[in-house]
Amino acid sequence: MVQKRKYAALFIGSALIVQGLTACSASSPNPNSTGTPVATGTAGDKTQTSTSGEKVTLRVMDWADSEKPFREKFIKDFEAKYPNIKIEYTLMSVDQFQNTITTAIKSGDAPDLYPIPGNMSLSMAVKGEWYQPLDPYIDDAFKNQFADGAFVEGSTMLNGKVYSIPALASVPSTLVFYNKQLFRDAGLDPENPPKTYTEFRQAAKKITEAGKGKAYGIIEGGKQIGRWKLAAMDWSALGGSGLNQQSPISLVTHDANYDSKEVLDVMNLFKGLKDDGSFHPKTMSISAPEARALFGEGQAGFILQGEWSIGVWKRDNPNLDFGVMAPPVPDEGQKGFLPRSSYSPWIGMSKTTKHPKEAALYLKEYFNKDYQSVLVKAGDRFSILKEVNESSSEIPQFKQYYDIAQKYSRLVPNPQIRNPELASVYGNYKDVQPGVGDILQGVVAGAIKEPNTALKQLSDIVDKSLDTAIAKAKSEGAKVDKNDFIFSNWSSDKNYSQQDYKSIQ
Repeated sequence: MVQKRKYAALFIGSALIVQGLTACSASSPNPNSTGTPVATGTAGDKTQTSTSGEKVTLRVMDWADSEKPFREKFIKDFEAKYPNIKIEYTLMSVDQFQNTITTAIKSGDAPDLYPIPGNMSLSMAVKGEWYQPLDPYIDDAFKNQFADGAFVEGSTMLNGKVYSIPALASVPSTLVFYNKQLFRDAGLDPENPPKTYTEFRQAAKKITEAGKGKAYGIIEGGKQIGRWKLAAMDWSALGGSGLNQQSPISLVTHDANYDSKEVLDVMNLFKGLKDDGSFHPKTMSISAPEARALFGEGQAGFILQGEWSIGVWKRDNPNLDFGVMAPPVPDEGQKGFLPRSSYSPWIGMSKTTKHPKEAALYLKEYFNKDYQSVLVKAGDRFSILKEVNESSSEIPQFKQYYDIAQKYSRLVPNPQIRNPELASVYGNYKDVQPGVGDILQGVVAGAIKEPNTALKQLSDIVDKSLDTAIAKAKSEGAKVDKNDFIFSNWSSDKNYSQQDYKSIQ
């Protein structure tokens, strides 16, 4: 019997634990049992064993809730193919995961495979001995399946070693979905969604008024700070702030400009939505998946979400008539683009795992074209694998999301790709709290009436924290400088390319 882990017990009421089927037979030993199994780009035989043939329980933890029904089938198929491996999969919310994984690692009870939290850089995680290099277990055939740029120093690699694999293609997750039927009920044109802040606020108010307590203008997963942070940074970037998640400072002003007009405009837009009564009353007490479910039931006109929501609504709410729109821009017009990051690190292998070979087999099967095609066809994500998106996407809103994301976003430079030694800076950088996400959450909750002071304090502290982290990194021997965060050849309307990195050196 698999022992119940402490982290699972903590969230037994809210975290989903999917335990694999008990193996009833074992096939012949792997012919390569004396060597290290390597994840490759091919699937292999229908029924196999891990190299040792021993019964193994592999523990996997993440927050990919939209993938749940597909992952359950994936696990069942995996266990049928490798009958000596049982998967213990724990699904949590983002906030639960961030709290739980740190405790699990400190107590020596880390799962075998788990993603890096959104509030932590890869360099910090590696410095904290969370992960081990994947290089002994993945070969070129496996890596060549992935889109160009998936394995880059400073992003998913450190010191020439691969520590993490991206989950999906890089597209912004702050586009807006809207309910076309609620548009019609409010006298709005569903084929002409709002384009400016004023139009967006007016549309939300009209939907709320027409809803008469049954539907509201907008809903969000108000408990999740990360979603508020993304909204503030991405939408302000459309206004020209130059903020993005890859750097503590702005690409435009070269400092932490959280007190800029562009950020304040976003804060005031959301404050106006609150003052109008346009937010669904449950907004501040629910998570993003819960907000997504209520939107699917027709209780809100707008929601900020990623492409993964499309498949969930198609499955759970097949009659939902919804569209996709770009985020609204300031009334004076668009002055920037949504920042599209280089591929972000996601899943990694625990430094303390006792089953690295079996974990590598899991990664091979998970990042196989067959399974990735299932996710794309279902509207769950844009795959990180080459060619899968074009051949698999069948849902109109999915293609619409991709097209809008490409039109309104641009790839921004990553300081760690420019200078990998910045890993030491990020490792020493202390994330400032309350951050811009906390402040926007406070504005919508009504706890912060005027965000100006809080934003100015945040800007000052971030600048000081970055200076401190740079000084600390230098004292440790890293060759770093504040100029590593400044990209003189960056233009907001162009994708930052590998050639751009070379030309700025």
